Amino acid sequence: MGNKYVNFLVFAVFLMGSGVVYQKYYRPKEIGCVTPTGNIVTLDIRSIKDQWKFSPENITVKKGDKVMLNIFNEDDYDHGFAIEAFGVNKRLFPGTVTPVEFVACKAGIYPFYCSVACGEGHYRQTGNVIVEE
Repeated sequence: MGNKYVNFLVFAVFLMGSGVVYQKYYRPKEIGCVTPTGNIVTLDIRSIKDQWKFSPENITVKKGDKVMLNIFNEDDYDHGFAIEAFGVNKRLFPGTVTPVEFVACKAGIYPFYCSVACGEGHYRQTGNVIVEE
């Protein structure tokens, strides 16, 4: 009976140890997030009524910034807001402000889009997060 627990403990220690070794010596630097700068960028975004469009369509921040978006959906139906690069996917309910937070981990241009099928202009409802060094 005790053998089962010893085997489990040995396996758990091995698993955790291999994760530490991978993190320290083998994990590519570009995979991890940068240390946050402490700078907080708060922006208001709107999903424009009956236009299937976000305003603004482009957001520019610095690498390491904590980004806080307040997204107001002007329509009478749901939209979504997704940025795959930062693990963001939120439903935007009609006539409400939805807060969205993420850290801009890496420099580059990352698309965002409506992630809820919302009508004829759904696929045009896009924009970019531009993360500068």
